[in-house]
Amino acid sequence: MAWQTRFAERRTWRNDRGSQLVEFALVLPILCLLLVGAWDFGSAFAMKQKLTNAAREGGRIVVSNTILPTTACAPGTNPPCSISAAATAVAQYLDNAGLSASCLSSATASGSFPVWTWNCSSIKLTIDRGVNAGVDTTVTLTYPVTWSLQNFFGVTVIPDQITTHVTMQNLTL
Repeated sequence: MAWQTRFAERRTWRNDRGSQLVEFALVLPILCLLLVGAWDFGSAFAMKQKLTNAAREGGRIVVSNTILPTTACAPGTNPPCSISAAATAVAQYLDNAGLSASCLSSATASGSFPVWTWNCSSIKLTIDRGVNAGVDTTVTLTYPVTWSLQNFFGVTVIPDQITTHVTMQNLTL
């Protein structure tokens, strides 16, 4: 009889029923964290592509049009027509891509040959048109981003904005 009691004790220790459930409960938070992280970074990558395409579209308009006032544009307008058209194209591209940018309406100029800047709701668009043909134009676009992972940890280690730069050579004066 002693061996039967000893055998029954060993059998209860070897019983692994429910261990998979415990393992799953331990691994599930890690899997959820990885899934949310992959979603966040995928969304950020897609947003970066949209911002780059919008800045590229604005850059194309700036470098292919003259900076000098034309008959279609009132003399002395600030910013010039090509710069204003580029900013409108960037805002429209972002709106069409699902990123709100309708507040990009008024620009401020800085420098001897101005660098035009639009600021609103943490969105920043900067167009730096070189003085002469052959000089580079730079379009910089910054857009705020909200991370789901930040809600888990409550820390702000992850950047809260995405910035893209597009540089093109001017084709006209």
